[in-house]
Amino acid sequence: MFDIGFFEILLIGIIALLILGPKRLPGFLTKLEEYVKLIRSKSSSISQEIKQEIYSEDFQNNKENKDD
Repeated sequence: MFDIGFFEILLIGIIALLILGPKRLPGFLTKLEEYVKLIRSKSSSISQEIKQEIYSEDFQNNKENKDD
């Protein structure tokens, strides 16, 4: 998805350490992890709902009726 290499991640980590400091960085990373998990679960849920709607019988029946 993102083309981020090791050095870019290292640079982001160093900048975060300088900005937040060693005391607040672990708490920030924990919160960041929670937000990433939440976003992934919501994204997965939305994707599944869209797939269910696309492949539902009603959608397929409507598609067949329009082709006639």
